[in-house]
Amino acid sequence: MMYPPHSSAFASVRRHFDDPRISDAVLVIVPPDAHGAEPARLTAAETHQALYGPGSDPQFTAAVWREVIRTAQSDLSPHGTGKLLAIWLALPRLTGTVHRVCARLRADRSDVEAEMVLALLEKLADRDGASRLSGSGLMHAARARAWHLAREGLRELPSTQIERIAQDQALTASGGEADAPAEESLDVRVDRPDGPDGLCAPLRFRVRPEHLRRQGIFVDTGDGSQDRPAGHSPGKRRRPGRRAGTPPVRPAGRRA
Repeated sequence: MMYPPHSSAFASVRRHFDDPRISDAVLVIVPPDAHGAEPARLTAAETHQALYGPGSDPQFTAAVWREVIRTAQSDLSPHGTGKLLAIWLALPRLTGTVHRVCARLRADRSDVEAEMVLALLEKLADRDGASRLSGSGLMHAARARAWHLAREGLRELPSTQIERIAQDQALTASGGEADAPAEESLDVRVDRPDGPDGLCAPLRFRVRPEHLRRQGIFVDTGDGSQDRPAGHSPGKRRRPGRRAGTPPVRPAGRRA
């Protein structure tokens, strides 16, 4: 089976259960119902079929989820498969949410999947609500965390407060005036590239324009002229513009 080439928590769990030694092992024992039927001993693959196969019985599905959750919560071994089984069985009901979150809020897929897995593990580890936990409760917790993660990312803004504090302390130590203008500098943001390698988060730092010119770094002016090095601007220096959807590259001034 083919999985996305990028780092993916969901793909890693699926690969684990692709192993026949895992998928064919008996992991769930559903107790007999009120009619006195024999306990159902289900392998991982049979459990998945019972939940998502054609003609699934809602009553039996609810019983299977109860046993899956009970097995996961009682599995305290660091190498056990109980919690992984619960995560694996939740994936078909979470994949659609991952696509919607990433499409609507431009969130990174690997981050969303990892946050969902973390939410599932936290719910399974919650001993206080263990008796009330259900399959639908697991799904709700994972979906809520994914939307929250993506919306928090949209509200993320660069901050220069630490630099301002450092400048204030330097001025105080040197006996300078508190409202003296700060030396002009640029706030620079480096976005996270696509793919599994590279940065894990955007970088923000402050540099002086002279450094950019010495290094011949290209400046994004927001008007499409990205092929002009910062150190080769003829005549009047063009002020950095702002591109829609990205934080501005702006001179960092002092606040009163």
